[in-house]
Amino acid sequence: MASHSEDPRQPTRPTTPHPEESRQSARSMTPHPEKSRQPAQSAASRPEKSRYPERSAAPQTHSTAPHSGWYLPAFTSELEAEVTPLEIGTRRLVAVRTETGLRVFDADCPHRGAHLGYGGRLSGGCLVCPFHGRRIALGDAAGRLSVREHHVIVSGEAVFVRLSDGPDDDRGLTRALKELEATHPLTAAVTRPLAADPALVVENAFDVDHFTEVHKVPRLRGMAHRDGDEGELVIEGEFVMGAKPGSSSGQQVTRAGFLARAYSPGVVVTRFGPPGWEQVIVTAAVPYERGGCVARVAIGVRPEQRGELPLLIHGSERALEEDAVIWERLNPRAVPRFDSRDVAVLAYREFCATFGEPT
Repeated sequence: MASHSEDPRQPTRPTTPHPEESRQSARSMTPHPEKSRQPAQSAASRPEKSRYPERSAAPQTHSTAPHSGWYLPAFTSELEAEVTPLEIGTRRLVAVRTETGLRVFDADCPHRGAHLGYGGRLSGGCLVCPFHGRRIALGDAAGRLSVREHHVIVSGEAVFVRLSDGPDDDRGLTRALKELEATHPLTAAVTRPLAADPALVVENAFDVDHFTEVHKVPRLRGMAHRDGDEGELVIEGEFVMGAKPGSSSGQQVTRAGFLARAYSPGVVVTRFGPPGWEQVIVTAAVPYERGGCVARVAIGVRPEQRGELPLLIHGSERALEEDAVIWERLNPRAVPRFDSRDVAVLAYREFCATFGEPT
């Protein structure tokens, strides 16, 4: 399969690797970060003053209803069969390998509602229903027995799906993935079921204080959020992570740039690392119909960095486990009391509210 393909019908949190592992992977980064906490950030390094003074919000709920933006519901290794069932919350889907590539459709048979992904078979460009043998047309909106097709992008080993036709809900991800294909092809890194709200996984990129407390990053600089040019939400700053190996003065530090773009409530793409040696981390979450979600992480590196992939994957696994300890024990009935340091989290929640239901 080509490393990047699009739906033929179309005119076609983050969880970064653990800081300790990321520093080992970069040429200019220290393999052993400081474990002790550094003094409080200076006023210049703090997030911009929030327009949200301390305030309460509704308790969190684990939503299983899909939104209209992008998801990463599978890696290519999970879709090797000709017909494979998929799930995005309450939306039942089926992935089909055809002569034109990987395609994704609604999975409910229009005859009696059987799931076409379980026992359905491809025949002559149709799916044969496993219940009564009806031939179901694929993506033919005019047909009486037809299932709807959804937008698909295959980028490296990651499969992205969007459950809406409106161009506004792309938010620039299609362009971003095309750019990554040429420089940082994506490799499947982590798949982790979570007993947690899927929104927490992407929100993580905007939860500034958790980096120092959960992942023991010694110091952060900047970490300011803004709206992106194509409707995505951006946060950018710098991780300051300690003296370089072999430094006699002990005063030199390694700095890793952090630039995360949320393209939907379910997908955030982060560039992380020192200048000229960044890696790309795609962090995503898909809700289960029964509650909870599955988190996936894909990592993109340049060809000369591929030897570092095992270390980066291990770092991503470690960071996700550290987050899961917190996420899976949050009280969903607790009422948050946000303060000025939560400004980026609140911006992310407002961003999520701009997505509607799938069409």
